[in-house]
Amino acid sequence: MNPVLIADNLQKRFGDVLAVDGISFEVWEGEIFGILGPNGAGKSTTLAMITGLVRADKGTIKLLGIDLRRDFKGAVKDLGVLVENPGFYGHLSAFDNLRLFSRFKEHSPVEVHRVLGKVGLEKSTRKKVRTFSQGMKKRLGLANALLGRPSLLILDEPTNGLDPIGTKIILDLIKSLSIRNKISILISSNQLDDIETLCDRALIINEGKTLLCKTVRDLLAPGQDTYRIKVEPGEKALSVIRAVPGVKSAESDDEGYVRCVLSGLSPAGLNRRLIAQGFDVFELNPVKKTLKELFIQLGN
Repeated sequence: MNPVLIADNLQKRFGDVLAVDGISFEVWEGEIFGILGPNGAGKSTTLAMITGLVRADKGTIKLLGIDLRRDFKGAVKDLGVLVENPGFYGHLSAFDNLRLFSRFKEHSPVEVHRVLGKVGLEKSTRKKVRTFSQGMKKRLGLANALLGRPSLLILDEPTNGLDPIGTKIILDLIKSLSIRNKISILISSNQLDDIETLCDRALIINEGKTLLCKTVRDLLAPGQDTYRIKVEPGEKALSVIRAVPGVKSAESDDEGYVRCVLSGLSPAGLNRRLIAQGFDVFELNPVKKTLKELFIQLGN
């Protein structure tokens, strides 16, 4: 398996602000690779350098083995891009918008119809784009990125501003493109659930620097036994739980649960101790690790 994208030691400064500081990663054939971080972390600047919209101050970018700086046209010929807010002519139809853009790469009307069908807009080809919902505009932007059957898609905040239904439609489309069409996808988002749902690997950045780069499975691998307990009376139970041997830590959360980390003590053992001391235990569930929790931990 070969990398379709290599980004090596990328750096970009805007005046006194070092927006990207030494970021490196690779995207492999058929992989969905996520870049996540808070607003201002350097995600969009990284994508702008990869697509050639911004010139990197330092570092190397290779697309399908071609150096972006040495041969820009050759490097981007199999690249499709969806920016956060794709711009279209509102007075033109979906077909006419894509037909206009397709002429830059000499694609036929048949290709335009193909990509509109791929994103589920085959019944809206003649509708004016100004009548489109935000989700339909995102799908039209994705169709535009798919013109010419690219090997690599770069998607910047593809679900930002969408409702849950629109988000699901876009995420399902992205997953289908990876599985059925074997397209490599680089997706940037601060929607952590999107990355968790879609991606094979993820790069977590903040303040322009790499915090972690691992498979999503490894990022979410449980590092310790954390449980969430609904017990009454809660305040008294918290002090008792903290004193139990094998309880590493215990805190109350905003929903009235006790969240505790166990070490050398089973949840069944803790449950028995609480019941023996007269407490009512209504729930005792393991806490699934999420990217949101991981990111908060890294931020602290």
